[in-house]
Amino acid sequence: MTIERQKPKSIMLPPKVLEMNDEELDQHITNTSIAFYHDQPKSLQVKTVSVLARGENCFLRAGTGYGKTRISEMFLNLFAGHNQAVVLVLNTLDSLGDDQVREKALVNINAINLNKMTLNFATVLKIKKGYYRFIYLSPEVFLNSSLFTEMYFSSEFQNVLALIVVDEAHMIYLWGLVASKQSKSISSFDRYQDRATFRPSYGCMATRLMATKNAPLLLLSATCRPIAVEAIRKNLWLQPEELIIVNGELTRPEIRLIRISMLATLKSCDDLLRLYAPYVKVPAEKTVPTIIYSGTRNATMQVLKVVNEARGTIKHEYDPQSNFIRRYHSCTGEEDQTANMEDYSNNVYPIMSATMALGLGQNLKRVRCVVHMGRGDPSSIVQMVGRCGRDGNTGLGLLFMEPKRPLGKNSINEFQDGFQDEDDRMDALAVTPVCLRIALTVDNQMGYIPLSVDDCNYKTERAREVECGFSVCKCSNCEPEAAKDILEIFQQMSIENFDQMLDAPQTIPKDLSIVPICFNVFYQDIFGSSPYFEASDFFNIDRAQALVGSLDQIGGEGPHNLRIMEKVIGGEWFSGQLISLSKGIQDWYGGDYFQTVLEERRAHEQFIVSEEKRLREEIQFESEEVQLLNAVMAAENKRHKKEEADKSRAKRAHEKAIEKALAASIKKRKAEDTARAKEVENTLALELKKKKESDVAEVKAADRKLAAIRHREEMDKAAEEKKVDRERRAKASNEERAAAAARKAEEARQRKETKDNNKRKALVNRQNMVTQKARKLATRMNTDMVLAEFNNSLTINPADEARHSLMEGVDSAPKMLDPSGLDPDC
Repeated sequence: MTIERQKPKSIMLPPKVLEMNDEELDQHITNTSIAFYHDQPKSLQVKTVSVLARGENCFLRAGTGYGKTRISEMFLNLFAGHNQAVVLVLNTLDSLGDDQVREKALVNINAINLNKMTLNFATVLKIKKGYYRFIYLSPEVFLNSSLFTEMYFSSEFQNVLALIVVDEAHMIYLWGLVASKQSKSISSFDRYQDRATFRPSYGCMATRLMATKNAPLLLLSATCRPIAVEAIRKNLWLQPEELIIVNGELTRPEIRLIRISMLATLKSCDDLLRLYAPYVKVPAEKTVPTIIYSGTRNATMQVLKVVNEARGTIKHEYDPQSNFIRRYHSCTGEEDQTANMEDYSNNVYPIMSATMALGLGQNLKRVRCVVHMGRGDPSSIVQMVGRCGRDGNTGLGLLFMEPKRPLGKNSINEFQDGFQDEDDRMDALAVTPVCLRIALTVDNQMGYIPLSVDDCNYKTERAREVECGFSVCKCSNCEPEAAKDILEIFQQMSIENFDQMLDAPQTIPKDLSIVPICFNVFYQDIFGSSPYFEASDFFNIDRAQALVGSLDQIGGEGPHNLRIMEKVIGGEWFSGQLISLSKGIQDWYGGDYFQTVLEERRAHEQFIVSEEKRLREEIQFESEEVQLLNAVMAAENKRHKKEEADKSRAKRAHEKAIEKALAASIKKRKAEDTARAKEVENTLALELKKKKESDVAEVKAADRKLAAIRHREEMDKAAEEKKVDRERRAKASNEERAAAAARKAEEARQRKETKDNNKRKALVNRQNMVTQKARKLATRMNTDMVLAEFNNSLTINPADEARHSLMEGVDSAPKMLDPSGLDPDC
């Protein structure tokens, strides 16, 4: 029988939270948030946390600056008594993770941003033990780091993983376009070089995101059209019922949008000359904090050159420590990125020239103005413009648009009713006459830019804004004259008059000392955006200041003496130059602000005269009463000053007490953190030491075991060799005995054969001897017979007959045999 090992369960919410109904859960989430933040949470935040608490995946769409990052903290606070619960957050930028780690430290939450410098074995051990509550990392670490992959799929980490958050989830759709190669045919996509086109794998994270023990998934985005939401859902392999979509407020009514038709080319960026005055007029410390977004990294450098040209600080674009403008893009070094972001947050410089690499999810509350150069994707523009106005004050978004785009649609008549692709949406935003705020909201909700006020979705959104009590939109399409007034005096904009300029731009007089920039516009109208000579070669700041200093001689309000004006500026270079300058001076003198100042001055003079008269009469008739009143007022002032001084001392004492208490609290918390960190380090060191000793013991045991195995193998080998040797010797001995026996048998056979041959030879020899004897005898007998016959011929007697008979008997004797036993006649 086999015993199945039970899998450990992932971390769960307390049972009392899981048993609550919807109303009780919402109230519990609200109470927990108020206790932690001392602030009432938004209803949409509570709803999203409630969905996650039920174990459901959630996609939250809410406008920039809504407070989406707080949702994961609110969800983590529900794990009362579970200090090991971990939230994994995927960011698009490493710098964003560093910012959020610093924010978590302010509320005493341990967090870490995993990158190549912080991801190591010691960090992994801390994460598995739940030391860090928030883990921030980039898609590269999430997908490509072998160390993180091993930790992510380990049971220790899966047991403490409570939530996965994908910030800026719309990037899954955008990078999915890169992976599918659809972006090659989209012009609006190519306009943003740093939209992380090098991360197509970010669109293929479904396998790893879903490989958890039912940890819920939270997707966050401020700009995600329906087509993008559906594509993301399919990319993550989720059914419609497995992803709860929560829609929040996507409109940012506190941001004012002004669309500006570009006079110069997009590559030159010369339209920025209309925005900035010489540094002597608006110093860097008073300049409105601004981000200027460009599509390419090279364009960020061109922006630096043009802005410094307008400021009169030529070549300052090469100063990496400039106190006015610096740049930020994906290829900027990590140290420079960190230093520039810290300096920008600390008010060291007011303007940042950047690509989309800056701003995704970053909470830059200091930004009041965003400038976007050129046409672009409406969703990306919403992301970039959404960087401003995060402190609750009014923000300003300037959208510079090319009047004509090659191979694009440059008028409303070129559009057809129906579906708008990516390029159509980009061109539609540049030419639409409807409210820009409503147009971007409709695009976010429905996926297209309305081109007419009769559009049904446009009417619905306008009615909804009225019902919700939104402030009246003041975009350049809704109030074109006000937008024009703002642009005319934009060079005088500063931190002090920013709100006044947006609310009542006509109340701010135009500074005539900023004439060179006005002349630049006049110059570009004549010669275009790329002349051979610069406008400052013909009319610079010195001539402008000389013109302002001679206004009393020229004529002030008018009519103007053009001869003196021509003499002051050194002559008229171009036809219409004097008339243009004269018109500018007359416009200022005839403006509402100057006339209002004159009226206020006259009213003030009349008030002074009447007040002097009244006081003279009162002094004359009530001098004693006045003296007594003065004494009472002096005493009252003295008492009031004393009370103010007492209040000020008490306030300072209270503040000092609070500072001391806060310092003591911080010191105590640091000591606790240090002690906790030391304890963790000691624990880790002890564990590492034990693990090292265990590893050493295991290595020694393995060595001993290996030595025993080797000794046993050597003994077995020696025995095998002895056995083989014995068998070889036995085989050799048997072979020798067999050979000896064979030799003996052969020798016996040869002896027997020799013996038989000898016997046969002896027999033959005996027969041959008998034959020879018989032949000899026969020869004698034949001789005798011849003699006898001869004798018989002479005389026959009985003795001769007897010898004759005997010779016949010899003739019948056997023949002599050959020693070989063969008949010689054969």
